[in-house]
Amino acid sequence: MPVSRERLAFLVALIAPVVMIFGAPLVMPRVEPFVLGLPFNLFWHLMWLIVGPVLLTIAYIIRTRGE
Repeated sequence: MPVSRERLAFLVALIAPVVMIFGAPLVMPRVEPFVLGLPFNLFWHLMWLIVGPVLLTIAYIIRTRGE
């Protein structure tokens, strides 16, 4: 079954919020490892705050590619 561009764009845009919300409990207890001088939990959220707009841009390009 082929996936429409609308649905594919929706799924790409949904990745960041789902990972931030449901992935957070998996990384919350990890304070000890540091990445780039930040506790892992803070790095995790900052990383997804940067990756989120990139995914939204990709979703926008997918959605408007044929117009």
